[in-house]
Amino acid sequence: MQLALPCAVSKTGILVGGLLFGLVAALTFASCSIIVRYAGRAGVNSYGELVQAHFGRLGSTLLQSAIVVHVSGVMIGYNVIIADVLVGSAPRFSGVLPTLLGRHDNPWFLSRAAVLAALTVGVVLPALVPRTLSAVAKFSSFSVCMLFVLASSIASLAAVAVVRGQVAAGVHFLPHGEQLGATLLDKLTSLLTVISVGALAFTCQFNLLPIQKSLRDSSQCGMMRVLVVGLASCAVLYATVAVSGYTLFGSAIDGDVLKDLTARFVATLVPRTVAHGIVYGVALSYTLCLLANFVLKVFAVREALVEMVLSVPSCQLAATPFYSITAALVAVAYLISVLVPSIYGLLALVGATATVVFSYVFPSLVVLKCKPSTVQSAGAYGLLGLGALMSATAIYNHIIGAELE
Repeated sequence: MQLALPCAVSKTGILVGGLLFGLVAALTFASCSIIVRYAGRAGVNSYGELVQAHFGRLGSTLLQSAIVVHVSGVMIGYNVIIADVLVGSAPRFSGVLPTLLGRHDNPWFLSRAAVLAALTVGVVLPALVPRTLSAVAKFSSFSVCMLFVLASSIASLAAVAVVRGQVAAGVHFLPHGEQLGATLLDKLTSLLTVISVGALAFTCQFNLLPIQKSLRDSSQCGMMRVLVVGLASCAVLYATVAVSGYTLFGSAIDGDVLKDLTARFVATLVPRTVAHGIVYGVALSYTLCLLANFVLKVFAVREALVEMVLSVPSCQLAATPFYSITAALVAVAYLISVLVPSIYGLLALVGATATVVFSYVFPSLVVLKCKPSTVQSAGAYGLLGLGALMSATAIYNHIIGAELE
């Protein structure tokens, strides 16, 4: 989702895009702080328990279903993107591995299925051996580091382009012409789509309480500090990727900025050897970032599924069912991404609407359930209304055939 941010900024211009990302970061903080504060008041240890305390078993089931749908779609999407980056697609197969090895004829050992299987068995499954989220906290830090490599690489290229006067055509600080659309409805839809893309990039609500329990300072204040630092860091990195990518490619940018970041293009800014190093380095860093995030997503979907079906935390399961469920989740994501890669568009739509349920709807409803003040009620209704508009926009885009980035 981070790689769709430059395309989002191309619709709004740098200034409006930056303001919208700031708005999304603030909304995410509001949503997350509601979950942390009200879970502390209720004395519960998971998001599902918080919702169940206020809305019963049905509410908890709806929440966990939304989390499972969203995270499963993201896992499948990660596999598809990794295969695109490392292998490519027919008929050219111009990914990193075929290009490095000079084999564009799709031999079995460089096929999408084989490469994903090797990464799944050699990287993902071993990383899922630990049974607690705290044991894999290093993957979150590693993911941020890899994203920093991506952001700094693109930012460096953008700086070179600015210095050399090679800024792409069509770069604007404010929306220009009909970039947002010709009608008022089109403009509103475009703005809400940009907010949706940003919201998906900032999604973290389902892992908040397990992360809080793993902290050395697991108090509410300690978690709030982590939230502020984490969201601020992500906002800076996302803004860097978005603005730099837009500066390099302008209004003609692809929905996935890596597709534009070719060795041929980079060689117009730096020496050819350096260009190849940058392109392959960015591809490798983003692949590692996705693999680290994949591991974290397995924890989230397993916890939600087990809590929904068995009503117990997954860490209380015996070793055999625990690892069997883990392997099954990874296997399903692998098989769907290999056998039916075109399903990602539908999963992206469902995931975008499911995200609203756990990011905005239930936090708002929890506030409204607890006899809020006038200000709190207004904030909760505002969050609820924005979530409804985002879901409606995703459905509208799908109906009219617009691409969901």
